Amino acid sequence: MSLVKHFLQQRVVIKRVVLLHTTETATNAQDTQEWLLSEVATLTAEAIALFPVSAAFSADPINQLLAVHEARQALEKAKKEQSPQDRLELNGSSGTPTMKSCWSILQAMGFAPRSHVWQIRNPKKMQPGQARVFAVDVNALKNEVDNQLIQCQVRNYNYQGALISLQNSSLASPVLEALLNYGYYRQVRDFDRAFNALYLVKDEVDSVWLKEIATLRRKEMTAILRDAYFQAQILLKLKRYAEFLVVLSGLHENLIRFLVTDRNHIGLQILTKPGDRDQAWTIIRQFDQGQLYQFLQGYRLPSGMALRVSSEDAIGRFTLIAILDYFPDLREVVLAIKEINEYCDRRNEAVHQLAGVSAIEDQEKLLKNLRRAIQFVVSLGEGNPFDRLNKEVCGLLDRAVAGV
Repeated sequence: MSLVKHFLQQRVVIKRVVLLHTTETATNAQDTQEWLLSEVATLTAEAIALFPVSAAFSADPINQLLAVHEARQALEKAKKEQSPQDRLELNGSSGTPTMKSCWSILQAMGFAPRSHVWQIRNPKKMQPGQARVFAVDVNALKNEVDNQLIQCQVRNYNYQGALISLQNSSLASPVLEALLNYGYYRQVRDFDRAFNALYLVKDEVDSVWLKEIATLRRKEMTAILRDAYFQAQILLKLKRYAEFLVVLSGLHENLIRFLVTDRNHIGLQILTKPGDRDQAWTIIRQFDQGQLYQFLQGYRLPSGMALRVSSEDAIGRFTLIAILDYFPDLREVVLAIKEINEYCDRRNEAVHQLAGVSAIEDQEKLLKNLRRAIQFVVSLGEGNPFDRLNKEVCGLLDRAVAGV
């Protein structure tokens, strides 16, 4: 009753009430229901639920496990009717010491999001300056635990998992949710959704994220290659080797195609789709007065077999690498590309034969060659953007825990 009077003085709107009672306190619960109806204009009889606890707990009201179980059932009932704007106000003063402690235990465990636990002092034992009604939340402790969990998920680039954990905590904010959504959608290369995730909070986040996503939305190949390079790094770091090989293979193929077709490098305007083979081979035959085609006719693959150069043959990665090999100025990048090519063969085994991949040999050498090849066409700037994003998200979480 004292707690309700406090809420009414603070102009808090009480929408629902759940009264837990044992067998012995059923009459008290009914009396409290009648008092609430007479004092709280916003309540109806239907809005006040009398929640009898189990016979086992009524017979053993100091059993902590039974008490927590009963309290949690009542919480779940209340949460079903709780909107995002509502708070659960938990009375921690009534009942036995065992009953009183349940609410703080459940709050600390995360079963009572958006809640307060309240205590009411005995007016005869109050000291000067003490409030009669006050909150004793343990959310600060839970926030620290939530912060550690979410930051662990973020450092592992698990943005979707971190978002779910964030939304089930008291640390959520529109900016944090936007950044985690941005990270997830950028990770899966849905660049439009990544942009949309940040747009509503664009004035509250670093403009670098929107600038970076803009180049990706425009499908600028240098930006796409750079982003794929950093994603490949992450997959290797997380030991997700099969996925790494798939990304590496796509990155490798797009890089060599870019070098062949980009005007700032070779500038052969050829398409590699099956329907464009005749036109593509015509362009190749005419390039450099036929000397490129002559070079390709004598080209040998790593297996020792001759490169197939008829108009009926697809222009795949081996043909594109052979074209790059014709140009002395590209010798250094071609060496790196050839080293990477061996791993692409491993990817084909993993995909087409459903073969497992438990390790990647010579990782340092592979990363060195990959970095050399990518830097030939684009600067890597300030490093992995996902690591920079993680640093920003973790900083905001720490500030939320500190109440800054």
